[in-house]
Amino acid sequence: MKVALRLVLLLALAINFASAQNPYQDNPPKNLPSNSGYLQQAITENNSSLQTLGMNPIDVKNQKQAQNVQIAPVITTPQQPGANAPVKQATVAGVPDTTLPFVDTTRLPRSAIYGHDFFRNKSFQIFSRTTDAQAAGNYIIGLGDQISVNVWGYSSYSGSYTVDQNGSIMPEGVGKIYIKGLTLDKARQLIRSRFATYLDMPNSQIEVTIIYSRVITANIVGDVFNPGSYSIPAINTAFNALIASGGPTDLGTVRNIFVKRQGNTVRKLDVYKFLLDPNSSTDFFLENNDYIFVPPAEKIVSIGGEINRPYKYELIDGEGLGDLITYAGGLTAKAYTRAIQVKRFTGNQYVLLDVNMDSLNKTKGKFPLLNGDEILISTVPQDIFHFVKVSGAVRQPGQYNFNEGMRITDILSQSHGLKESAMTDRAYIIRKNADLTSSYVTFIPANIIKNPGSGENILLQNLDELVFFDKQTFVDTVMVTIEGAVRLPGKYTYANGMTLRDLLFSAGGLKPEAANTRIEISRYDSSGTNAPHVVQTFAIDRNLQIASPGDDYNIAPFDFVFVRSVSALDTQMVVTLTGEVMYPGTYSLISKDEKLVDVIQRAGGLTQWADANEGTLVRKEENRGLVFMELDKAMKNPESRYNILLKGGDEIDIPVTNDIVSVSGMINFPYKDSLGFLNAPWKEGKRAKWYVKKYGLGFAPDAKRPRTYVIQPGGTVQDPRRWTFIRIYPKVQKGASVVVPYILSEDNITVVASAGATTTTPATAVAPKPVDWNNVIESAMVKLTGLLTLYVLITRINF
Repeated sequence: MKVALRLVLLLALAINFASAQNPYQDNPPKNLPSNSGYLQQAITENNSSLQTLGMNPIDVKNQKQAQNVQIAPVITTPQQPGANAPVKQATVAGVPDTTLPFVDTTRLPRSAIYGHDFFRNKSFQIFSRTTDAQAAGNYIIGLGDQISVNVWGYSSYSGSYTVDQNGSIMPEGVGKIYIKGLTLDKARQLIRSRFATYLDMPNSQIEVTIIYSRVITANIVGDVFNPGSYSIPAINTAFNALIASGGPTDLGTVRNIFVKRQGNTVRKLDVYKFLLDPNSSTDFFLENNDYIFVPPAEKIVSIGGEINRPYKYELIDGEGLGDLITYAGGLTAKAYTRAIQVKRFTGNQYVLLDVNMDSLNKTKGKFPLLNGDEILISTVPQDIFHFVKVSGAVRQPGQYNFNEGMRITDILSQSHGLKESAMTDRAYIIRKNADLTSSYVTFIPANIIKNPGSGENILLQNLDELVFFDKQTFVDTVMVTIEGAVRLPGKYTYANGMTLRDLLFSAGGLKPEAANTRIEISRYDSSGTNAPHVVQTFAIDRNLQIASPGDDYNIAPFDFVFVRSVSALDTQMVVTLTGEVMYPGTYSLISKDEKLVDVIQRAGGLTQWADANEGTLVRKEENRGLVFMELDKAMKNPESRYNILLKGGDEIDIPVTNDIVSVSGMINFPYKDSLGFLNAPWKEGKRAKWYVKKYGLGFAPDAKRPRTYVIQPGGTVQDPRRWTFIRIYPKVQKGASVVVPYILSEDNITVVASAGATTTTPATAVAPKPVDWNNVIESAMVKLTGLLTLYVLITRINF
């Protein structure tokens, strides 16, 4: 059922896509893609939507593969060999039209033809307001245009004029100037010459601009996305106007766009010339009621491989392979031009043509292309390269040009000879055989260097690789390790004759805490067990000198040297006292068993304003954080368990006496929602319930009374305790907080905050249930009977 539902959703999505994207759904042309093509395109472009519907990426991929047409490869059988022939032909009959194209179209954008994408990604713009852009010099002036004339210099003049129904403007003192139908550049020349009869123009400058362009109607028809009539400012060119209609469709031409005026073609537009030729004057301004007609493209070819811009291109009459390569940005450096492959479908068969572009260029010939041709520019085959490679212990390894008759000495000369560390008793030539296998040819470089005419100086072949070895490659690096009280502990390279003094010097010498201790050296047992054991121990005096003969002791490979530290020189442990002590500040712990009261007494004790109950201790060791303590009990009895041991980094804060008690939670105080808690004066001997009734106006209906707790100064928490059926609430100390929790029920909604903490928000208070007095009386009588029975038993036992 689940799979069937997914298929239905997939089919509906594909149908919606086809109806939305295909403008020819009512009268589809014969050359449009099949329904399976639209379905495949829908699957590809709506991948994320399908996954939202419950189809995982594997299901989507399977659906895409199910829509792919089974294809058969083209088999080439060259008929006419000859490297100098401009064109070689091979035909394969009976191959269906669905044969896999060998031009890689995965790099192509969504648009079908090069040039379409410039309209769809808004490379061209349409100016919707007459003031959006300045008119170009070839702009044709018409009725309704507003022109600004400014003169400065010896003469000064400023004015703006609208071209009237007669096609003229009338500046004061100059008279009528007919400018309708003139380009802006020619109108400037005319206006300047007319103003020269009125002003001193040789010593002045003039500026003529279009400050308001007239609005025209452009009719855009043919293979465009949104044909129709559009009212646009006249400063838009024909290319800009096409943006209003969405540009050509995938079938529309970009090379033969016609501009018609009163039934006659006045201009043919070519997007390629506009984009690729900066000197082209193909841009054209429209007149009112002009028609732009976009017919279907007639000749579409694709090109791929070693080309700078692989794409589908539209060609016009007279253009061939050379023009296509120019439009595609030219060939890459690796392009093989002696055999450019052209695949052509003609006469119910595919024809493969190998075009020798080099021969065509020499004869200045032209290879014509047909609609649907696919061109592949191959990479230069590797076997055409001529080089010899040198690697290893030479001063300049790399590839060098191969010439017939080249020998090993020639390559050594070009690579600037062997390194000093090169092995001269053996080297290799790795040579490619005719069966594509490799063989090793051994030679002795020393014999060649002494006598270049010896038989060791082998004649090289193309693609040979010479390998020279470095002596350092065959040398094992042996390490020794030193740890402990040295400045630079770690691993060091072993050298013959290395002594303990050498190793200590490399490690930066001994640290001060290394005094009065010893150095241990462990070594692998050479007897065959390979187990490490301590082989030597040396003492260190107070001047950090090693007892003789330790400094001249020879180190062996893989030795491990450990310099012990003096435990008495451990890092000092420091605690911080703040708040109400006589001398707050930083104190070093005298010993590792110094306690809380000891440090406070060293700080002069507590001041008269100190509140020992609210003292806090934050322990940084192991990130423990806040530590609960009862300082008042510790001060009264230093031998008690409350006098805790201090650690380095502890921070102790003794605040000022606080005689305020806070009350929060489910109480009846009317402003508890806005205040959050109440502050009430402390009264000696009073318990939590007293503060709730006295200042909180009693417990709220949804309060959980048995769970009312008190947070005493110092962080300890106390809950009510029970004696028989009597609940005894904890006594409240100065600075404590009384908290009344709520009853968990369906009316309390648990909300998970964004930071991960969980909070519970009470809903609207529920009306209290009516009291069942029968149950109350019954329960009271049972408890009273129990007490009386207990009293009688105790009385009889005493007698």
